[in-house]
Amino acid sequence: MTYIFIFLKGMLMGIADLVPGVSGGTMALITGIYERLIGAIAAINIKAAQQVFKGQIKATWQQIDGWFLLSLFSGLLTAVFLFASLIKSLLLNQPLLTWSFFFGLIVASALLLLHQHRSKNPIHWLFLLGGAALGYVLSTQSLALIPAGHVGVLLAGMIAVSAMILPGISGSLILILLGFYETILAAVEQRDWLILALFAAGCAIGLMLFSRLLRWLLARYHLATLYALAGLMLGTLFRVWPWKADSHNILPTAHPEPNWLPALMLMALASAFVWTLFQLDRRR
Repeated sequence: MTYIFIFLKGMLMGIADLVPGVSGGTMALITGIYERLIGAIAAINIKAAQQVFKGQIKATWQQIDGWFLLSLFSGLLTAVFLFASLIKSLLLNQPLLTWSFFFGLIVASALLLLHQHRSKNPIHWLFLLGGAALGYVLSTQSLALIPAGHVGVLLAGMIAVSAMILPGISGSLILILLGFYETILAAVEQRDWLILALFAAGCAIGLMLFSRLLRWLLARYHLATLYALAGLMLGTLFRVWPWKADSHNILPTAHPEPNWLPALMLMALASAFVWTLFQLDRRR
């Protein structure tokens, strides 16, 4: 049953990663598996490879928390293949309501994270502000600096996966800023296995490198890192603001169809969802 729940949490991560501006790392954080995920990925190293070559498969599997990773990424990939078309349709046909839900999700996640790890140290609040500034820059500035083609897909995977495991920074959004979002989404829908394999290889390389940095930061500067991660989430709110005109944020009063009540209800629903996940994890 434990791994079934992990599979479902992986599905939540996959759904979040499909939405530009929302991070699978956010879902990992609010479902209580974030630090375990970072530790498991970081454990995939040269020592693990050497153990495999020596035939120590069981020891390696335990070292990398294999059943956890298998369950989680199975859920993530399942969600990507099942919901890619649905998410695309919702963003196209009901953008305001879709963004309202995810806006509430991010706000509630950041606030609950800060509430759960309350600190009076002003240094931690500086990390919060720094994370918010970084989140704003990463979610609004073009990053189209890598080449097109297969090499570009590999590099895009390496960069985007770093965002996928960072709460607040969306892998999908980074792919948009890199100019590869449509390429990867089309590859998923059309089952272009070459593009998907190159992207997966880039993700694997990026995960192994970036997870080690995150594990080191969480081990030595735990609260400061969590506050920076909460800041990252808050910094991306500019990107997921529901009311837009020609891709620019506007006040709800300036929107021709603000849909106040449905939008606020979806924000409240998202907040309740996050609160429920936090409570379930706390009881466990």
